[in-house]
Amino acid sequence: MKKPYQHLLRIIWLSASLFIMLSFASCRKEDEKDDDQRVIDNITFHNLMKEWYFWYDLMPEIDPSLYMSPYQVLNQLRYTQDPWSFITTKEEFEAYYSESKYVGHGFGSGWDDEGKLRVSFVFENTDIFDAGVSRSWIIEAINDQIISEGDNINQLLGPNNVGVSNKFRFINPDNETVEFTFEKKEITMNAVLHSEVIEYGGERTGYMVYKGFTGPSKNEIEDVFSDFLHEGIDNLILDLRYNSGGQTSLANYLASSIGGTAVFEEPFTGYVYNDKQTSQNYVDSFKVTDFPLNKDRLVVITTRTTASASEMVINGLKPYMPVTVVGSNTSGKPMGMNVWFYRDYAFVPITFKIVNAEGEGEYFDGLPADAYIDDDLTRMFGDPGELSLKEALIYLETGSFSALPVKKTFPVQPLTEVKGFRRIIGAH
Repeated sequence: MKKPYQHLLRIIWLSASLFIMLSFASCRKEDEKDDDQRVIDNITFHNLMKEWYFWYDLMPEIDPSLYMSPYQVLNQLRYTQDPWSFITTKEEFEAYYSESKYVGHGFGSGWDDEGKLRVSFVFENTDIFDAGVSRSWIIEAINDQIISEGDNINQLLGPNNVGVSNKFRFINPDNETVEFTFEKKEITMNAVLHSEVIEYGGERTGYMVYKGFTGPSKNEIEDVFSDFLHEGIDNLILDLRYNSGGQTSLANYLASSIGGTAVFEEPFTGYVYNDKQTSQNYVDSFKVTDFPLNKDRLVVITTRTTASASEMVINGLKPYMPVTVVGSNTSGKPMGMNVWFYRDYAFVPITFKIVNAEGEGEYFDGLPADAYIDDDLTRMFGDPGELSLKEALIYLETGSFSALPVKKTFPVQPLTEVKGFRRIIGAH
């Protein structure tokens, strides 16, 4: 059995010489050299896709030299079921996955049932957090443009560059109108947005809102689970409603910590590559962790933003325990990526599919919810009246739902239709 990869995105240094052999005279003009490099970059990426892309056999025939950059080549080659493959800079990639950093304002947003745009979460140690803005605040206007349901919020906020300034008009929970101007900065995410032990129905339930599977978040998980063990929790509610994924090693760590000794060394996830790369296929097993909760059931809160490594945790634990999903169907990303570093690029195409110990995968429509509940943006995390948490607690106490398990139509969140890297970050 192959040693499991340590990241969702396996890192490989890529040299153009591995794919193409081109020579150029040193006396060429700079613009000619730039054009030569553009062609090399495009051909290098195209050849990588022909070998490793999961849907390589469904790619159209193109001449990569005709496009302005590898970004355009990817857009031409992308399979219709693939909104995830992306290209970014090596610096941006490493900042996010290794340091939990990205450039933005440091908050998420979503449409409520009345078509109002509300703040869904705010990262700590940000200007918007220091100003007192929090979940449930209404964003009434950006740069004096009144927000209407369906507006492209990401366009209104401008490019994701340090120093980009935006003026916000909020309505706070006291129905007061307040205005702030914030500049985009390098944000360091706190992956655990909220955690506490809730006394309900005579039992103690650990509740953790977990945003992203990035490297530093392992320490945050350990801190929370250490507290849960100290508190002697009876149940666990894992809130993944805004978690778009990340490193598979952390998905394994989280799932292993939940299942504990009962699942140790059992198969967690299988990775299946295209028919050119079958030697890469392997099975990843549950590991020993420092703070095993040893739970025999799990309740997860999800939205259509819940994707990738989050879905892996749900799907990977289902063969071993009842996993009850409250909220909505998940995003539907039963796929994973490798990363190749080439010059200043990080090439990150979809390269494998994910299955659990029973061979279950292919959940492109999302993992189904057991009870369909709105994301209650009007209430704070941990409020027992917040609809999703309330339903999860009722289920843990009674074994049944107060709501009918009927599929509902939810408002599209502002980042749902974003492709590539910003979709994974899942924050403004």
